[in-house]
Amino acid sequence: MAARFDVAVEATVRELRHSRPLRTWLQSLRWCGNAIRQTADLAVKDRAVLVESGSEAIVFFLVVVTDPDGRARPVHLPLSIASVRLDPAAFALEANQDTFYVMEGERRESYARFVIDAFRRGAKIRTGSGDLLSFRAESIDTFRGVSPVPGGDTSNVLVRISTASGEIVLKSYKFLDTGNREPEILSRLRTRKFPHAARLIGEMVLGRSEDRLVLGMMTEHVDSVDLFTWMRDAWHLALSGGAPSEELVKASRTIASDLGQATASLHNALIDGHPGPWQAEVFTSDDFRVAFKTATQSLGASLRRLKQLAHDAEPLLAQSLRGARTLLLGLRVPIEETLGHLQANVGGVKGVVHSDLHLAQVLRASSDGRLLFIDFEGESERAPEARARKLPPLRDVGTMVRSFAYVRHYVMRDFIGDAPSKTVPSFEPDAFSVQQRALMDRLIGWEGEMVERFCEAYLSRSALYRGLHRADVGSLVRGWALEKALYELEYELKHRIENFPIPVDGIAALVASGHGS
Repeated sequence: MAARFDVAVEATVRELRHSRPLRTWLQSLRWCGNAIRQTADLAVKDRAVLVESGSEAIVFFLVVVTDPDGRARPVHLPLSIASVRLDPAAFALEANQDTFYVMEGERRESYARFVIDAFRRGAKIRTGSGDLLSFRAESIDTFRGVSPVPGGDTSNVLVRISTASGEIVLKSYKFLDTGNREPEILSRLRTRKFPHAARLIGEMVLGRSEDRLVLGMMTEHVDSVDLFTWMRDAWHLALSGGAPSEELVKASRTIASDLGQATASLHNALIDGHPGPWQAEVFTSDDFRVAFKTATQSLGASLRRLKQLAHDAEPLLAQSLRGARTLLLGLRVPIEETLGHLQANVGGVKGVVHSDLHLAQVLRASSDGRLLFIDFEGESERAPEARARKLPPLRDVGTMVRSFAYVRHYVMRDFIGDAPSKTVPSFEPDAFSVQQRALMDRLIGWEGEMVERFCEAYLSRSALYRGLHRADVGSLVRGWALEKALYELEYELKHRIENFPIPVDGIAALVASGHGS
């Protein structure tokens, strides 16, 4: 490596550990947000120069972020370090009286070229710690070009790469854990000839055996739109007079039924009776206690955060936060009673499931409407050991039920402008005009029909719940939907404060009725 970049790399290591401005720059990146706090301890545990030219070096860093509460997470951080500003958003770094510019590596064409070449030759790169960075893939053709996936990355980075034989998607994981099973799941689904997942092409791995970390993977690119966006856009079109409402309802019904059948087929493909990682197991009393405790801990954390946020918020938001906290405190007993329904899972089946299933995790192919499941690495806020644990398949059903509620809320918010409901939960009816209430009632009706069609289609296709009474299924789905809503509330209060009314409304509805809406 050129001495000039050697100095810049060492300076980057120091800045990662000590620099508040560099952390602020990291927080500006969409995948990061507030996940790396200013008070966290950052340590570079490993690194390797991946590619270098006269003006730029692409360097892999493995950074361990330790929060003040002691929680430690490894972060995959490929960075471009250049002697010229190649991106207006680059972070300027001073080293030995020279200025270098730090950028996200994945956004650079030089990184995409390197990755394609590494996959093509099955590269094994020795890192600074003596570990191996390995690239394993089936046949990949030569590099042609690269472009971002608009809005496609949150806790990960997605890049679309053109090759001589077609387009593929590079998914670069940022917050790593040894339990990430996504490539393994996609490989399993391909073996089972499951039609509702993109084809896995290759994976990039650090280390070996049980301690290995999956840094990224390649899948085939499919022109598509996720179902959350499709449904939200369809409502926009219908409410703006761009399409008859009947067409929206008809298309939605078909999609909800297709989604239910595809979800059942997904579970059938991921679970079997043979010894090994895919074997169905029994959901035990201990499993129930873990699920119940985790959900009530989310509630407790949210109540504390609601109180804390209300102190600093502007008056209208503070009022809404206090109102939500008062409501949740009053619902604590029925919340625990509803979660108690999950005990009926004891003695039933658990297995490998999606673990974070919602409408944005399902793509609808532009060519034929085929549904494709994505993002099998689990919920980002869960501890690594919790993301990969086996769960009852109905948990995925409960989380999807919650996703239809998000469509309702987003559409409602989109069509009421600056009305109070942007910060006031919908359990306060006086916040809405007669016209707004009419729209909400219409959306609630649509959501209920979507949930019913999805669940009915799921149960008609599932090999795991045959013979189970529909009322019993409804109680279980309701319990899992509440468990998910409590997770959502904690997540939204941390990352998207404007969305906190959505899970609050869901929690109130779930404990008030048995419809799981």
